[in-house]
Amino acid sequence: MKNFVPLFIFILILTGCNNPGGRTWMIPVSIDPSDLAYTPSSMESFEERRSQLIDSLGSGYVILRSADQSSSNRHEFRPNNYFYYLTGYEDRGSYAILSKDPHASYTLSTPPQNIRMQIYDGEVLDAEEIMEKYGPDQTVTYREVRALIDSLVKTGASIYIDRSDRTFMRDLQEMAGENGSTQFKHIGELVDELRVIKEPMEVEYMQKACNITAMALTNVMRECKPAMYEFEMEAVIEGTFLEYGSAMPGFNSIVGSGPNSTTLHYEPNKRLMEDGDLLLMDVGAEYGYYTADITRTIPVNGKFTAEQGKIYELVLEAQKAAIEQMIPGHMFTDANDTIKEMINQGLVELGLITDPGSPWQLSFYTIHGTSHFLGMDVHDVGRYRDRELEPGMVITIEPGIYFREKALEQAQEMFKNDADSAVIAEFIEEITPVYEQYVNIGVRIEDDILLTTGGNINLSRYAPKEIEDIEQIMK
Repeated sequence: MKNFVPLFIFILILTGCNNPGGRTWMIPVSIDPSDLAYTPSSMESFEERRSQLIDSLGSGYVILRSADQSSSNRHEFRPNNYFYYLTGYEDRGSYAILSKDPHASYTLSTPPQNIRMQIYDGEVLDAEEIMEKYGPDQTVTYREVRALIDSLVKTGASIYIDRSDRTFMRDLQEMAGENGSTQFKHIGELVDELRVIKEPMEVEYMQKACNITAMALTNVMRECKPAMYEFEMEAVIEGTFLEYGSAMPGFNSIVGSGPNSTTLHYEPNKRLMEDGDLLLMDVGAEYGYYTADITRTIPVNGKFTAEQGKIYELVLEAQKAAIEQMIPGHMFTDANDTIKEMINQGLVELGLITDPGSPWQLSFYTIHGTSHFLGMDVHDVGRYRDRELEPGMVITIEPGIYFREKALEQAQEMFKNDADSAVIAEFIEEITPVYEQYVNIGVRIEDDILLTTGGNINLSRYAPKEIEDIEQIMK
């Protein structure tokens, strides 16, 4: 799959994915979901994935289901990631079985269907249509596949399943019985490393997800005013998602103002925004089952205060420097190290860190890691530790600095294992006068970076993040 990387970079450039010029904020996104339609060529990727998996399978089996029939997965039905990644098939209640059987290495079941289900959920593909479109070696009915699964789990073979589908996992364990010798393993052992390197189709979906999300964030910048509610901004964001063909967010939208901007996973989104607040939005449209993950922080009244601007610029400059580290051959942690170094130095200069060599003092403000893989999951699968960057990876860069209202009184409890209580008390006493100037300022800036053979492409570059740009849009 790595051989595709130069090709899809060329395609991205041809389709307008170069850096936008000027300050027009023209975002290349249109209302056209035709790229989600089935085509025979789109099935080639799924066939290649199954082939690679089967080559490494040994004598075991893979048994996956699309999703529980009652599963809504946020706003609507959505197939489980591993099932879809290997099949491209979307109907609920279906099962896939993979093995080295030369006559039936790929079995796909038709979903259960009766008159009531047809009335409520509509018609589904029949066995002949499934064979033609999705290319299994055989199709079986829902009843037949359940009997087949029951027989396989009693063989004592290794069976790879999606452990995130906990209901199905319990179902299989009951079939095997308490005294059964079957070993259940996680399908991620065979698939996760395949998912780390994105194929051209995956990158196209992620670029569109990022463009839709950039449009949503820009729309908020145009609409945001004091005395509006956070959920009104959430409505602008998710309404824009739907407008451009994103069926739902890739994760719960975080839209936090004022003190809520300092809460990492704030989700109620119901506070009345006030003049002088910052608004932190960590959001992502999902397109073709791939998600964006972009964070922008803006002033509710359209103008950063001096204190807000200092923290914002510190985060932004650290993020830019980290993005430059995101090139093949560098280590996964290099960008994080750059962020730590720059933020630490900036906070020392502001009088908010008293010991430049103290990791816990830096952690007092930064709290979270700065990168993760992105793809079908917002925190996508793949190994991070001791990892060299490769073309085709998509990785987030999200530094943040947070001045929580109660952080000073919580410092002793937070760092009791890292420093003596007297040292922590001295730190608190010394920084308090400065800290109070920044209370309730939370700034996070996050972009989605595609590694290429020659460097990287910022997939989320159309979402404005320079102070000058944000303030001009919000006039």
